[in-house]
Amino acid sequence: MPIYDEKILDNSIWLTATPPPAAMTLPFCVTEAGHFYTLSDYAVSREMHDSHLILFTINGCGTVLSEENSVKLPKNHAAVIDCRKPHRYAAEGGEWEFIWLHIKGSAAQTFYELLNPNGLRSAEVYESDELKEKAEEIIAGIKKNDMVNAAMLSARLHDIYNMLLSSTMKNERERNLGRDYEYVKKAEKEIRRRYGEQLSIDDIIENIPMSKYHFIRTFKRIMGTTPYHFLTSIRINNAKIMLRTTDVSVTEIAQSSGFLDTSNFIAQFKRNTGQKPLQYRRYFAAE
Repeated sequence: MPIYDEKILDNSIWLTATPPPAAMTLPFCVTEAGHFYTLSDYAVSREMHDSHLILFTINGCGTVLSEENSVKLPKNHAAVIDCRKPHRYAAEGGEWEFIWLHIKGSAAQTFYELLNPNGLRSAEVYESDELKEKAEEIIAGIKKNDMVNAAMLSARLHDIYNMLLSSTMKNERERNLGRDYEYVKKAEKEIRRRYGEQLSIDDIIENIPMSKYHFIRTFKRIMGTTPYHFLTSIRINNAKIMLRTTDVSVTEIAQSSGFLDTSNFIAQFKRNTGQKPLQYRRYFAAE
């Protein structure tokens, strides 16, 4: 059971919602939200709450603890917590003003993992005024219990998650991932330039001073996929254009796109598009 020590001022806002069942299938759905002005001894501790939680500090500072990771949230900083695991957050060193949003939805876990690839972290939000404005729109609309409003709230939440992701990536480039980011972008250019060749990870990082393991992990963090899957997607995209604009054989297209084996190309193409290459060609030829 949660243990609350709410210590919030009377001008605080705290709203709950019961979205229609169809809203839960949207990328994001808000189930509870608020704008709190707290006393210095404010604290919340829970074993479990079935949602993700966005915390964004307007003034003062908070501390968040989750999965043995602790981060501070000074002004204009935000964090996303997986509340299905034990967690705690509290005012740090004085009164704390913050906006909070409890989120469910089909994309909530994906964005949580993108924002916290190696455990809980906070991020300075560069578009803080815009994030605050969108969060306040969500709080104002939370009581409207219909699908049009639910879709609007999902879109606003998507905007907020994108802002958080953009800020997180910028934070990383300015701190410990500055050179790593440039190395990944260099590797991306190399893959795009040489996708038709037989490329290995060793070939891609030949002139990049990173270990193979660190490169793969960093590439996935920045690009959202592994180097292998990124290379495959570039090859498949080239094959799509050739299938739609030429009449050359599937074997020639496979070779031109960097696939040594035609059967492997066909399998990869179907896995990525849902169709075999000739089916894809006939589909667009019939348009």
